[in-house]
Amino acid sequence: MTDLDHTSPSSAPPSVTTEPAPRHTGPTPTTMRAAVHERYGNPEEVVVVKTVPVPKVGPDDVLVRVAAASVNALDWHYVTGLPMFARPTLGLRRPKRQVPGADVAGVVEAVGSAVTRFQPGDRVFGEVSGGAFAEYVVAPADWLVPVPEGVGIETAATIGVAAETALQGLRDWGRLEPGQRVLVNGASGGVGSFAVQLAKALGASHVTAVCSTGNVEAARRAGADRVVDYTRKDVRALGETFDLFFDNAGSLTLRDSRRLVSPGGSYVMVTSPKSKWLHPMPRMLSVPVYFAFGSQRAPAFKVASRNRADLELVVDLVARGLVTPVMDRRWALADAPEALRVQGEFHARGKSVVIP
Repeated sequence: MTDLDHTSPSSAPPSVTTEPAPRHTGPTPTTMRAAVHERYGNPEEVVVVKTVPVPKVGPDDVLVRVAAASVNALDWHYVTGLPMFARPTLGLRRPKRQVPGADVAGVVEAVGSAVTRFQPGDRVFGEVSGGAFAEYVVAPADWLVPVPEGVGIETAATIGVAAETALQGLRDWGRLEPGQRVLVNGASGGVGSFAVQLAKALGASHVTAVCSTGNVEAARRAGADRVVDYTRKDVRALGETFDLFFDNAGSLTLRDSRRLVSPGGSYVMVTSPKSKWLHPMPRMLSVPVYFAFGSQRAPAFKVASRNRADLELVVDLVARGLVTPVMDRRWALADAPEALRVQGEFHARGKSVVIP
């Protein structure tokens, strides 16, 4: 017996653990085009489309080849860094998210070694932590949802932040129940157009939508039982109250807003006019205090949370024809700065998408 037959632990070759490589559809480029902003400012001044590395795929991640990414007010806030009181969330000196885009839909390019829910080639959509204004984006597999047959990939891209805000605002914060009457103020944008349709899908007996002249027909097509053109008629002149006032505009005083809520009803604010420094913080802080005395309720201001089950619910409604996302514009990736500038005017008509 030789010494080689009695190899001691100290002389044994070290064991090396290597992470299994991600599974790909084929060769994946190492670089991609993306809309990038390394500092805060007006989108047309700070956002540039340039070549950057394709993000790495972790064991629990999915690399998506982006087919479309929708534009949200959230993206504008991350690019401009406004209002200033939000900087601790957005990034104090530099933006935390340097590639905009939270809503994405596309085709799975590669999956991490621990991913079992998806395979390369699957169509998926979901809400990611920025990065969707690019040719590729990476996200945890648990954040993504399959795109059902019959639902277009660009349509799927619109189902994210806006749909979650509308759904959670109506169902969770506003406690909407079947048979109730709903008022949607600011019914024409991404959140508002989803709110009108989801209110009906959740069983509202009547939905009144408030919007401008150019959006009246779109609100009617979305399923509103009555549309009030605020440039021609004041919703307060209706002399009616509602079980749930879903406020996607913040254009009325809190006193007048409360007068529009029925006894025992709810007021839900999801946005209001903004300024560089503080607004909408004063209104955000005032809402629960103002409604504290009386039978009406108003939850504190909230931001919708990423929720895969909610995305699955909404895309199922879309697949069944009960909800139809309202599409406004299609932008090329090179036009992402302009898409964000237009979004910052806060007069969107439904959802717009960026196509890489």
